[in-house]
Parts: sequence; C-alpha cells; structure tokens
Amino acid sequence: MNKQSSHFTVADYCKGMKRNEIVVNRNYQRSDHVWPEAARSYLIETILKGFPIPKLYLYQVTDVKSRETHKEIVDGQQRSVAILDFYDDKLKISKLAENEDVRNKNYSELDEDSKQDFLDYGIDVDLFVSATPAEVVEVFRRMNSYTVPLNPEEQRHATYQGKFKWFINDLADKLEAIFLDTGIFKEKQLVRMGDNKLLTELCDSFLDGIRTTNKMMLDSVYKKHDDVFPERDDFYGRLTTTFTLIRQMDAIHESALMKPYMVYSLAQAITHSLKPIPKLNTLCKSPKLRTINLGTALPNLSALAQAAEQDEAVGKFTDFIKASNEKTNTRENRIARFKWCCRAVTSEQI
Repeated sequence: MNKQSSHFTVADYCKGMKRNEIVVNRNYQRSDHVWPEAARSYLIETILKGFPIPKLYLYQVTDVKSRETHKEIVDGQQRSVAILDFYDDKLKISKLAENEDVRNKNYSELDEDSKQDFLDYGIDVDLFVSATPAEVVEVFRRMNSYTVPLNPEEQRHATYQGKFKWFINDLADKLEAIFLDTGIFKEKQLVRMGDNKLLTELCDSFLDGIRTTNKMMLDSVYKKHDDVFPERDDFYGRLTTTFTLIRQMDAIHESALMKPYMVYSLAQAITHSLKPIPKLNTLCKSPKLRTINLGTALPNLSALAQAAEQDEAVGKFTDFIKASNEKTNTRENRIARFKWCCRAVTSEQI
C-alpha cells in the first residue's frame, strides 16, 4: 500500500465534501454516538485560534468502470462533518466560548478576519492509495498497538461526550494558566488530565459531600450528568472565582498547599466560605463572606503549608499534619483538611 501526506485548507476540504470528492464511509465509523454541540463548537474554536487538530485519514478509491476517483474518510468523520456544518451555517459556536467575539455565532456572523482564519486553516491528511480495505483496517490496528494506555481521566474524557465532560473540559482550559502559575500542576500532569480529575472531585464534593472517591464514583458523575447538568453555571462561577483568589495568594504558591490533594480542600474552604455548599455546611457552617481577607488568610495558610512539610505530627497542627501526610484520599482526612482550611481563610489567627 502507499500512504501520501497531503494538506488542505478548510475551504478546499469543504468544497471537496460538497462535490462528493470527499465522502463519509459509515463502515469506518467507530461509534454511532454523534458529537454533542459542545464538542463540535470546541473544534471550531480550536480552528479559529489556529491550534492544531489531529490529522485526518482518507482512503482513495477509484471506480474502474466510471474511472472516477473519490476519497473516503477513514478517521475524522465527526470532525469533518462539524467543519462542513459550520462552513454551511448549520452550526453555531457555543454561547460560553472563551472568545467573546465569536460566541453564539455561525460562520456568516463572524467578522471578516475570523472568516478568513477559518477558511485558510490547514488540515493535515494522510491519504491511503492503492490499498485494500483490509490493509486500511490493519494500519489502524497496528497504530493502536503503540498507543500509551489511557489513565482513568483520559478514559472518561474519551468515553463521555455530554454536558459534564464538556463543562470540565472548558473549565480546565480556562484555569490552565492558573494551575501552571501557582504550581498546582506541571505541564505533564495537565497533558495527562490531572486537572480534570481535581475539578471532577471538587464537583463531586459539591454534589455529594466529601467522600473517599475512586474511579467508579468519578465515572458515575460523568454518566449521571451526561445529558443534564443544571449546576453548570453555579459550579463554573464558584471554581473560577476560587482559583482566581488562589492565584492572588503568592505566599503559598509552590508550597505544600499547592499539591492537588491539598488544593482540593483549600478550594472547598474558599468557595464554601463565600457561598454555602449545603453538603458541607454540617461540617463547617459557612460565614457567607463577601470576600476573603488575604491579610489574615495568607499568614494562616502559610502556617499550614509549613506544618504540612514537617516530618513529625507534633504541635497544634498535629491533626492537620496527619491528615495531610497519610491516606490523603480518605473521607476522614479530607474532612480534617477542609475544616483546617476553613479556619485558615475565615479566622484572624489559627
């Protein structure tokens, strides 16, 4: 078989699809699940930002009777259809898109520069020529043999395409710079979706209280809220406000409190202190603060950070040190850390 690398602009690719020179072959569709609007919108936003998307794979077929050639989409059907739908004004970008200039707009409603960016965007393609269908299938079987196994976060991201998945995806994008600037995550952890896990666990605690979580529990959050997620706007507001505040806490950046399991407790304490979370109110009654007083909160949090770095659990922070150094995922230790963090962000001195 012969594989050729090719390149299309969006304009040329869409014209090829409209002329049936590039066609969808449902035999290669790996799933009957159609992408939701959030996923389709995210793809168009990616293109408008000029960020790369995965290459597409086409299979060139020649009809010996008509002597006509067309290209079948082997991998990338959902992407191709979304791009064409936006090109044809059948798809609008999400109302929640990060770029205000393109929110809730179809192609015709974009400004001229954005239209040009979309049409000129380059799509990389691998084209299989002089190949049999069996050889094409074998290519993907072999490619998948070298794929790094997915961790639980990546599995959830690949499995679910509903409301909750795209909420977490959008929120993680929004908070990426904060995660890096504060030292909560390194680049490699973001690539492997460590931020998605933290955000999912925080949402789980808002919905069902603080508990010991595992893969099955977090999977159930995605499944339960795949079709409907009414808490989206509330949680989005809570978490963006919370992590914006954490970004202002320079004194604890890169400290022990910036470990993801610690941030889990700190973020809960901050948002609950500002706006009560019913599931957490029995553990620590929310004072419903208008804002967090960084002048008193930062010295308290710095003291907790220093305590967490101690090897021995001694002194007035004994319980916090134990909860921070042993079985950090258990409900009991998570509750202990949450209570200490609540005191730190609401009291003049702990």
